[in-house]
Amino acid sequence: MIEDSLKFKNNCIVCKKEFPSRYGYSKFCSNRCNQKDYRNRKLRKEGINYLYKCPECNIGFNKYSSLRKHRARAHKIPSEQTYIQFMLNNIVPTCKCGCGEKPKFLYEERGFCEYKTGHNSRVVNNWGHNPNFKEIKKKSAATQKKMFANGELVAWNKGLTKETSESIRIGTEKMNTPERARNLSKALTGVKKSPEHIKNTIKGLKKYWSDPKKREEKSHQRLLWMKENNHTVKSKTEEEFVKMIDIFDIKYNRQYYVRDIKGYFDFYIKDKNILIEVDGDFWHCNPITKYSKPKYTSQRKNLEKDKIKNEWCQKNNIKLLRFWENDIKNNRTQIIEQLIKELR
Repeated sequence: MIEDSLKFKNNCIVCKKEFPSRYGYSKFCSNRCNQKDYRNRKLRKEGINYLYKCPECNIGFNKYSSLRKHRARAHKIPSEQTYIQFMLNNIVPTCKCGCGEKPKFLYEERGFCEYKTGHNSRVVNNWGHNPNFKEIKKKSAATQKKMFANGELVAWNKGLTKETSESIRIGTEKMNTPERARNLSKALTGVKKSPEHIKNTIKGLKKYWSDPKKREEKSHQRLLWMKENNHTVKSKTEEEFVKMIDIFDIKYNRQYYVRDIKGYFDFYIKDKNILIEVDGDFWHCNPITKYSKPKYTSQRKNLEKDKIKNEWCQKNNIKLLRFWENDIKNNRTQIIEQLIKELR
């Protein structure tokens, strides 16, 4: 059977020997010849005179852009380092004002800026060599503030948001990353702040948090973050209730966030438009237990929150079911009967 399948005769392109094959287009008589041909082709390819060669893996390229992309992807080497090594012969550029600092790298077509940000004025206006440089700088900043206040100068991004501007959305995504936050925190750790800097920071924070709208927006963002990152509190009593509601094979959301009340409901059954709260005997003062009267601030706050939730549900025509911890432990049959009545 095997001999019948080897009905073609081919010549190996490496050793030139004739060999039987089941395919008419076979090129190699064995895997060894195949590997030998691969090595020969690789040697021929490496013999080509490329304009650029990767120092790390010795692969050749005829375009600088191909080399830059290869080093960035394969070896995680920044484009700036590749540009200095191949386009500037390992000579790091410095600011033309004479400060000796490295200017900003733009991209491969433009390379580096001539001046470090803000240092152009030292040469053009000769501020850096003026004995009254600090006074001139303060005067210039005061003039700019007046022009902004009068409307003569307008910020380029005024009125633009992440939703309306693609450039701002991309910039925000690049800036707001955990890695950048860690790098900033590491760089600023142990750096002593001046008294003026501390004073201005406190003043700015007080002004920011004095606005009720900003406080409400930050509270909303924080609660959403807690929901998305699974940082909301889920009690053991809730876990026991999950086992009971799962019997009905119905879809529900846990920790359903409502912005109007700035809080969460334990469960929300969308198909039935029903909200469910599982209340702990101690934390919500179950009237049939020894915790019926609130003694602690946390208990009073929970009772106030419960009142707000009841009023909100009544206002929005949403049914709210409340189940006590004591009933979940001792009267499960009663709870299941009530759930059957509400969910059928």
